[in-house]
Amino acid sequence: MRTIDRLIGFCARYPVRHIFGCHIEMTRKPGVDYPIYTTYQPDEPPLQLAPEHLGELRRAIDAVDGRPGRHAFDHFVLCLDAS
Repeated sequence: MRTIDRLIGFCARYPVRHIFGCHIEMTRKPGVDYPIYTTYQPDEPPLQLAPEHLGELRRAIDAVDGRPGRHAFDHFVLCLDAS
């Protein structure tokens, strides 16, 4: 959460056009991700997200409230361990 908050602050201070994550694993249909271990994902959206998506991510983190599991949202999936 602190990293997301820092990124939101950074984007508020500097002209950021895109945020790049690490794994997409999503289809182009909002909230629908590919099954785990899928190696062929022909319908992935572009890697970059807009800075505004950080606010969406922050609200999703608050909504999930630490509950373990896979939580699919329109532009990303939160995966939280049970630990």
